[in-house]
Amino acid sequence: MKREKPFEASLRADLLAAGLTRSQLDEGASHRRVARGLWVPSDQPDGLWERCKALRLILPEDAVFSHYTAAALHKVVVPDEPLIHVCTQGPIEPRIGNVVGHRILTFGERDVELRHGLPVTTPARTYLDLASRLDLTALLIAGDGLARLDPRGVDGLRAVVNEGTGRRGVRLARAGLPLLDPASKSPNETRLRYMCVVQGGLPRPVCNAPVFDAAGDWLAEIDIQWPDVRFGLEYEGDHHRQRRQWEMDIRRDENVQLIDWLVLKVTSTDIFARPAATLERIKDGYARQRRRHGRRR
Repeated sequence: MKREKPFEASLRADLLAAGLTRSQLDEGASHRRVARGLWVPSDQPDGLWERCKALRLILPEDAVFSHYTAAALHKVVVPDEPLIHVCTQGPIEPRIGNVVGHRILTFGERDVELRHGLPVTTPARTYLDLASRLDLTALLIAGDGLARLDPRGVDGLRAVVNEGTGRRGVRLARAGLPLLDPASKSPNETRLRYMCVVQGGLPRPVCNAPVFDAAGDWLAEIDIQWPDVRFGLEYEGDHHRQRRQWEMDIRRDENVQLIDWLVLKVTSTDIFARPAATLERIKDGYARQRRRHGRRR
């Protein structure tokens, strides 16, 4: 089994003192520049973790990776951001290229955790920080994943938001809390839920919950559902193109139809290219099932 090389990062001055010439560094044959005065071996991976690990050499001692960078290190979906974001109680001087410093006055140990050896804002603190940068849809997508990581779920995020009075973005963070659902499994499931509840005015659905028959036997798991009216939505992502998944979906649809469920299938094209028509289709399906089962909202 091949052993991975230990991670290395060096200051330019140290490399020159060790015998490398300026022209060798500039050619990039042996080392790659990460930031001004900071280099890593050229054969090392160039991922986010590696860049953050290298930057620890020149960042202030109290710097914590935050915002988009923290979300990405937590493996939570956020819009692409090429810059590295850090929080620190002092200014980042001298300015470091490709690094955005957020100067904060109040920051406690409970706001920080180690992730793969790097100091990163906790999921709850990351949610609050992102609220100052994202719109509601993007915040919900990130928030679903962050709530899934927090030991207390949405309540953990709420506790930090409640202490964030006066912070930029706190109003949006509060508005997003009732809409979060850690059970969501993909960004487009979250977008679909947002479309139904916020834009369509439908009751809050249940996400990825099992459906049972009258005898209590498991029949299916439906992405987004309103059990009281036996209505659900399935987001059809790329994995549904696989034959085994396709066959499982056929069995699921047959099973729930036997107990009078209506399940509509929604694709990414439905969400992005024809959202208004898709929403009307969903609202119509919900209304038909509500009439059919004699339930009222």
